[in-house]
Amino acid sequence: MSRPADLSSLQSALHQAGVEVYRTDDREIHIAERVRFHIMDSGVRLRLEEHARVSFTARTQRSDFPNELAEQLFDRVRSMVGQSAGERGYAEADAKTIKVLDPVDASRVLDVWHEVTYEKDADELSDIIDEIRWALTVDKYVSS
Repeated sequence: MSRPADLSSLQSALHQAGVEVYRTDDREIHIAERVRFHIMDSGVRLRLEEHARVSFTARTQRSDFPNELAEQLFDRVRSMVGQSAGERGYAEADAKTIKVLDPVDASRVLDVWHEVTYEKDADELSDIIDEIRWALTVDKYVSS
C-alpha cells in the first residue's frame, strides 16, 4: 500500500488505522500519546519531506539524576532506547538540552531535559503505520 499523496489524506489514513493525531503542521503530523485519559503528549511524529520519516524523542531529566553531567544523561537515553531503535533501523537525528521554565516566573528553571530524537524513513503507508505503532510502545522517559 503506497503513501497517500497529501497531508489530509495521510491524516485520514492514520485515523482509519486507529492512530490518534494530536495536531498537524505544514509538513509534520504529531501523533497523540495518552498520558492519562484527558492528558495527551506527542513525542512521536511523522515528518513529510522528500521521504516520510517517523521520529520519536526520548528523554531523561536532571531532577532524576542531579549529580550526573549532561553527556551522562544523554548516554542514559542512548543506552536504554537507542539500541532497540537502532535494531529497528532508526538513527539518532538530534540531541539537545531543554530548560523547563516556571510558567509564572520564566527566570526560574524547574528542570532540565536531555532529549535524543531518532528517525527512520518509511514511505509505504503500511510501514508508516507499523513504525508509528512501534514508536508509541517505546518508553520515552528514562528514569532511575
